[in-house]
Amino acid sequence: MACSLIAAACACNKNNDDNKNEDSEGQEEVSKEFTATRFNGYMVEELAKAYESFVEKDLLPASVNVEGILYGKGQYIAAACLLLKQIQEDPENWEKEEVDVPVRMTWGGNLQNNTFEQDSISLEALSWAAEKAYAYGVKNGSMPNYVSFGKITVPSRGADSTFTYNYDTPFKDGVKYIGNFISTDYGAALCRVFYYYKHNSQLPEKVCTWGSDYLRKVNNCAIDDPVVIAAKDAALSGLPENATQFQKLKAIFEYARDEWEWENYMNTSKGSVGTIKAKGGNCCDLTHATLAMCRAAGIPARYMHGQCYFSSGVIGHVIPELWDGHRWWICDPSNNSATVGNPAWKGMETFNGRYKELPF
Repeated sequence: MACSLIAAACACNKNNDDNKNEDSEGQEEVSKEFTATRFNGYMVEELAKAYESFVEKDLLPASVNVEGILYGKGQYIAAACLLLKQIQEDPENWEKEEVDVPVRMTWGGNLQNNTFEQDSISLEALSWAAEKAYAYGVKNGSMPNYVSFGKITVPSRGADSTFTYNYDTPFKDGVKYIGNFISTDYGAALCRVFYYYKHNSQLPEKVCTWGSDYLRKVNNCAIDDPVVIAAKDAALSGLPENATQFQKLKAIFEYARDEWEWENYMNTSKGSVGTIKAKGGNCCDLTHATLAMCRAAGIPARYMHGQCYFSSGVIGHVIPELWDGHRWWICDPSNNSATVGNPAWKGMETFNGRYKELPF
């Protein structure tokens, strides 16, 4: 998952692919590439292309072209919801009965409230989300900003979190999914499903839920600036050539924590470059700089935001979350006592979400 979303999608299906290779050992490999013959199939091929565009640009295309007709993002994601259900219900004949793509279906492309906890999702759970999203879209003329699997509540300071699930029974994989699955992420996941179908003529058992590769240059996170590159190189200078991704993210985090000072002000002021030059900033700017260095090193990194419990009270806080190739680590450089996975604050009163780009 560390380098691209194509790799991420493949990683989620690795066990299936390994089993296929074992079963077919010694046999001539037969291509399972799907070839469309009717409208439904052409839409599947366009959804697969939409995913390829997403991998290239970190953004789904505004529209797809099926038989000379342009379908906007809301329309083709709605079509993806319908096609997923149709293929599951009738895998042999799903292409024959043309799905009824909504004439009007807008798309918000929401980046807020991303609190979904799992890095992959079973096809069953994604299908549940797709049905919820489509039903909302039909009722409101717009695909929803998010589908909620459930919410996290903290009853009192220091108490354990409690979870409220929005589905009646657990999914067959036994995972208790939690949080808001935002539109950019469920849209990407649906297109990822059909990318897999295009190349395998079957649906995957599970897919990656990432709505970004978390490696791009974004506002206030200048991964290609010489100042950022120099700081990244300095942070990694003591590591061996064969250092693991975890060792690299740990070195970058500790450099940010030890070399820069926390400053008290609101929202973004300096950005990644200004923070590195000044050797200090508030939580927003320290996170900008840490993420820029990680992304410059090829390490996926994203923003977290919430109302955190500190000894002085509940305070709004932005924190880096860094990917080691297997899991995410909270790495808060704003306090000298913090270590990888162990910030100075003790839980969140409100978790506002994760972002590829900080909106403030």
